[in-house]
Amino acid sequence: MRRDGRAARWLSLFVCFSIMLAGCVGKANPAAGPDGSSWAEEADLNKTETVDELYEQAKKEGKVVVYSQSSRIKDVKASFEAQYPGITVEGFDMSTNEIVEKLVREQEAGVFNADVIFIKDALGVVSSDLVNRGILHSYKPTDIADSLMEPYKSLPALAAYVSIRAVFYNSDVYDAPPVTNWWQLTEPQWKTKVLINDPLDSSDMMELFLAMVRNADEMEKAYKELYGKDLELTEENAGYEFIARLMKNDPVLVKSSDAVVENVGEKGQSNPPVGIGASSKLRNIEQKGLSINASFDMNPKVSVLGPTYIYMANKAPNTAAGKLMIRWMMGEADGLGEGLRPYNVLGSWVTNPEVPHKNPINLDEINGWPYDAEFFYKNTVKFREFWIKHIN
Repeated sequence: MRRDGRAARWLSLFVCFSIMLAGCVGKANPAAGPDGSSWAEEADLNKTETVDELYEQAKKEGKVVVYSQSSRIKDVKASFEAQYPGITVEGFDMSTNEIVEKLVREQEAGVFNADVIFIKDALGVVSSDLVNRGILHSYKPTDIADSLMEPYKSLPALAAYVSIRAVFYNSDVYDAPPVTNWWQLTEPQWKTKVLINDPLDSSDMMELFLAMVRNADEMEKAYKELYGKDLELTEENAGYEFIARLMKNDPVLVKSSDAVVENVGEKGQSNPPVGIGASSKLRNIEQKGLSINASFDMNPKVSVLGPTYIYMANKAPNTAAGKLMIRWMMGEADGLGEGLRPYNVLGSWVTNPEVPHKNPINLDEINGWPYDAEFFYKNTVKFREFWIKHIN
């Protein structure tokens, strides 16, 4: 298995996971109550205030602190400060794993710095651990939540948008996706020509693989539909079998989805690789002039549907400004506000169905696996051990 010249980069991801799974941060902050519910009630997180009411309170606070898993927080900062003079946005652009570790350590130390947390579920760690222990709280103003499509309307927290892991191909060389069934990536013609993020360094990549394990019956059926014969298992199920065969085909492990699309979509190639990366990188077609496209028709499913959530941090010091920011990042009640615009890009699907988007298909048309946070959370360690066992 090839690695773009680097050693394995799995340690940083599993620092935070190993801490939590070992129980080192298994205690909720005593000052917050057993689940933080008392603070949430005091902060009126179940109340829907008007924008004007929040702004008057937020001006007294003077700032809002956002931990964001997206670098586009800088665009949100600019539009928010223009809309709400007198409130400064302190935006921290970090990986999901860095946010989890930083937030847990701060809260355990009684340091309440963050107001708003913009984050994915990170293999179920956020919903199964941080939310359950009251480190993060939901804030769902009804005028916004009621506008969202199902199942996102019914989720415990606001989901701003959904993205997937997509199979990218070079659109100069291929008029149509060269791969339409996941098992094709295990064939000899794609040996050393599949680019992926190391799943031990990318929770999104691991979630896709775990979704295949979770839905192994569908993977087995897809094999038979492609080859006309039953799958012979050497692993526990068809999901793990696919992953093992893919690893034997020497995929190239790269450090980011940017590296995936840049290598796949570079112009002038005659025999380009394919790659699996974040669908939101389709925006690089315009931004970087890449010749890339993504397949939205993979057998048995195109991907796992991964929401990005907006939470309020426990004991947020700038509660009104935090609420105002959450409304802003959701695009306000109609979803058309400037705060959501940086995330409404090609390859991302906002959860308000009335908001125009740039994608070739609608969110409810994506043939994807649902996000199973509980399964991902319970099987993370098992998958890590499987990957390490097969990586050499």
